[in-house]
Amino acid sequence: MLLEKAREHADEIRGAGAEAAKLALAAGVPVYYFDDSLGDGIIKEMPDGNRFRIAVTGGKAVVTEALPPKP
Repeated sequence: MLLEKAREHADEIRGAGAEAAKLALAAGVPVYYFDDSLGDGIIKEMPDGNRFRIAVTGGKAVVTEALPPKP
């Protein structure tokens, strides 16, 4: 039932996530997310617009690749 509701409200959930990320970046806090269009892995977006692919190794985030800023 819960997964069914999540599927029904997928657009609203994505919108809430996007709004939360926008607020965090405006507050000066980096955000972490997955973006299939950028391939596998975790994306770290900084408030200045820089983005990185990261891996978590030994409990620490390690940058594996610099990515272009969002258009």
